[in-house]
Amino acid sequence: MKNYKSTEDSKTHSHSETSNHKPSDSTKKMIFWIIIGIIGAALIIGIVYIAFMIFSQENHSEHKSNNQTKNKTEKQLPKTHKVNINVKSQEFNQNFMQSPNPEGYKGFKIGTSKSKIEKKFGKSEGVREVNGNDAQQYGDIAISYNLEDKVDHVYVAPRQMTKKEFTKLYDEPDEIKGDIWYYNANYYNGFTIKVFTSQQYIKAIENVPQI
Repeated sequence: MKNYKSTEDSKTHSHSETSNHKPSDSTKKMIFWIIIGIIGAALIIGIVYIAFMIFSQENHSEHKSNNQTKNKTEKQLPKTHKVNINVKSQEFNQNFMQSPNPEGYKGFKIGTSKSKIEKKFGKSEGVREVNGNDAQQYGDIAISYNLEDKVDHVYVAPRQMTKKEFTKLYDEPDEIKGDIWYYNANYYNGFTIKVFTSQQYIKAIENVPQI
């Protein structure tokens, strides 16, 4: 009987040890959900990555297409037309200084879109600052655009003309406000000449409606 009891005790002890090392159901469930979570996170990351790559590819294609269109458009534009104007000539005196041209000059018209200007005269050769405006230079003509990309100012922009040279030709201005001269002796001719100066130089001349 003693031997039998000893054997039974041994079996019971062995079974107890086996039970203690066997994972519980809650542990199995936790491991299962951890694995599911990892798989789910991996899927989400994969989907986000694929979506990002598709979006980046579309943006790249669109940017490339826009650049190609821009380059094609620029290639189709004519060579820059540089207007030559002799401010010292009698022709300029008669056709600009003594005549109303508030709508524009030499084919550059107020209200014309930038695309039409460039289609006709090409890209500008550079930018000249006139009274706070970035004016696009076309030889001795400079034009500025408004927020709608339409011409809002047309200037005659002589190169290296001094105030002294100008006043020898056209006398002293009728009025001076800061760096702007006004030639407005005839109040009934419908226009005023504005001359924009900088230090000793003439920057631009504009023919505007009567002020």
